[in-house]
Amino acid sequence: MTRRTESKDAACGAGASPRDITVGPRGADVQGTTGRAIQLAVDAVALRGGGTVRVMPGEYVLTDAVRLRSDIALVGDRDRTVLRRGPLVWSPLKVDADVGQTQITPADPSGFCPGMGVCLRDDRVGWACVSTPHLVTDVRDGVLHLADFMTTDRLAESGGRVVNYFPLILAENADRCTVDGFTIDAAVDDPDGAIGDLRAAGIYFHHSTDGRIRNVLARHVHGDGMCFGKASVRMTVEDCEARDNWYYGIHPGSHSAHSAVRRCHIHGNGSDGLYVCWGIHHSTFEDNHVHHNGWLHLRSGISIGHKDTDNLLQRNHVHENAKFGICVRRKTAANGAHRCVYRENVIENNGSRPDQLADIKAQLPPWESVGCGVSICGVTRDLVFEDNRLRETRSGDERTQQHALCLRDGVSHVTMRGNQMSGHPGAAVLDESGAADHVLQTE
Repeated sequence: MTRRTESKDAACGAGASPRDITVGPRGADVQGTTGRAIQLAVDAVALRGGGTVRVMPGEYVLTDAVRLRSDIALVGDRDRTVLRRGPLVWSPLKVDADVGQTQITPADPSGFCPGMGVCLRDDRVGWACVSTPHLVTDVRDGVLHLADFMTTDRLAESGGRVVNYFPLILAENADRCTVDGFTIDAAVDDPDGAIGDLRAAGIYFHHSTDGRIRNVLARHVHGDGMCFGKASVRMTVEDCEARDNWYYGIHPGSHSAHSAVRRCHIHGNGSDGLYVCWGIHHSTFEDNHVHHNGWLHLRSGISIGHKDTDNLLQRNHVHENAKFGICVRRKTAANGAHRCVYRENVIENNGSRPDQLADIKAQLPPWESVGCGVSICGVTRDLVFEDNRLRETRSGDERTQQHALCLRDGVSHVTMRGNQMSGHPGAAVLDESGAADHVLQTE
């Protein structure tokens, strides 16, 4: 009997349906427990015009992202199908890495090998988003050869380095993809601090429309748990969990409108739990449980702002986040988060004591240290709050949600109806907007 191994021939061999290939430790069309095994199956299905790659229970170690193609469904078994990052490899640059080149020369090439995903970094910028890594195709004479051109300059004299850091699942220019049923664990041992100022997502959709992420746990990512952006419109994230990630939990990214995030559990992330980025309009965020976020960077449960108009946020439970429950960010009149509806949310017990995160607070305007259920900054208009419950239920110094709503200068035409507000040490609604066109409630 011929045993199938990690090869394209195996992926296309007997036992695989024309649009369905399995990957696993044993008894699968592609046998293996590496990212390479999964990638072989993805590529084989893509050659057939799309289909399903079923990843059997087991732990899979990755040295590069699983790179999806259009019309691929990548399906696992949630808690039993675990994708992990391999040991970190990095080196200072020996030679500058320039725009337009396809070669990187590290000072120490010994840990690098073909098939790795790598990113580049130097000290000239504060942090670098590295969710679209380069693919190493060959290592020869101390030089890493890449599958594509570099698009930024990285200088050896400015602390330039090459690091094999990457999202664990990447859809780049890949439409109609589904990721369903995985645990993404991106923990990595980094004694040298090589990834200290790098950010990658656990799952990243880039220029990829009509995608779906379901039933996925993303944790321990040095960046965002899940992110979709760069006009990845009509995305759906549902029944997922994003926890204990260094930055955002779930990040609907730039100009990815007409999307939905629903029934997700978002907690313990260092920055905002749900960060609605730029140009996320006509989208829905509902039935999410968002709590205990922002305790590393003093951020909020949900953050919304730049051109994020005409959205519906409903039936979310938002509590015990470090700054605000919901933060509507300050923008110009042309770029505000206008015409959004906030309905039937429970927003409670947000904010932090003066002694918590004091170093960060010392750098902010005083109002940013005052916890509230919803903070609305200008210039924002035409918001509706209806049938929400905004409350502070704790006692003593733990009552850090000072207000239900705070309306800052430049906010106009806020309508409140049917909301229940209770327990706040300060006024339920703090109106500093100067506008006379609101329809507000009192506690």
